[in-house]
Amino acid sequence: MFRDCQRAGKRGIEVDTRGTRGSPPPDAGKYLGVGMTWALSTALFLYLGSLVDKWVGTDSLFTLVGAFVGAAAGLYYMYHHLVVEPRERAARKQRDEET
Repeated sequence: MFRDCQRAGKRGIEVDTRGTRGSPPPDAGKYLGVGMTWALSTALFLYLGSLVDKWVGTDSLFTLVGAFVGAAAGLYYMYHHLVVEPRERAARKQRDEET
């Protein structure tokens, strides 16, 4: 992108670079937190599954089960916080405005 800006500047074209190095989008922290929760829940259950595998003596059965359970729990968390809560908040706000 920097080279494109240099070329445009040489041609006398004005390039708008605002927003390229500014602050992150307002909801970036929320989405980063949700993504980290998903990744960490997957990693935690993967680790717990590997511990159970060592304890029981199986090869990698519980590691796979743990990975899928962790990923499913993380996806549920993600769906709940990004879809269900905003929908409920909007419905509650609409109910409050009607009364």
